[in-house]
Amino acid sequence: MLKVVLDTNTLISSFFWKGKEFELFKRIEESKVKLFLNKEILEEIEDVLNRPKFKEAIENANTTSDQIMQKVISVSHFVLGPKLNINICRDPKDNKFLECSINGYVDHLVSGDKDLLSLKTYKNIKISRTSEILEIL
Repeated sequence: MLKVVLDTNTLISSFFWKGKEFELFKRIEESKVKLFLNKEILEEIEDVLNRPKFKEAIENANTTSDQIMQKVISVSHFVLGPKLNINICRDPKDNKFLECSINGYVDHLVSGDKDLLSLKTYKNIKISRTSEILEIL
């Protein structure tokens, strides 16, 4: 079974737009893909969901940020691992996705972020767009 880490934008997009990210999250809910995250990713998801710009999107989706967080947690595998002090991303906040990917022994880090995608792979972990993962499935 494919094991993935989703960056925050990819994960949040799956709740508000019926595109490829929605399709991927559906596969996660169907247990066809395993989603891994760590404490830092979970904290960032919560922070982003509570930003004013998502208030209307959350209301339009007829849900709450707490319900989204519960859904994410319910389908995820939580990664505990050593702090690896990775520092290769232009945006230091992106390093947590690489760290989670390594500690979770995942196959793919899924992102739309050009900086992460430009790495292509990191320590045998492929960095892929959502569309590439859906093609594999």
